[in-house]
Amino acid sequence: MEGVNSFSIDFAAKKVTIVGDITPLGVLASVSKVKNAQFWTNATIPTPGSSNKEIKK
Repeated sequence: MEGVNSFSIDFAAKKVTIVGDITPLGVLASVSKVKNAQFWTNATIPTPGSSNKEIKK
């Protein structure tokens, strides 16, 4: 996925953390094509220029 610098997967918590220059909605739309995904309710909104969004699968 263009704009993603790194990601980590926590299988136990069913959580994916994505870091990069991409919109949170773009990540959600892409991931939702292959797996049911939603934003975590406690996810913080990143500052402009960087995205660090947690997505629950």
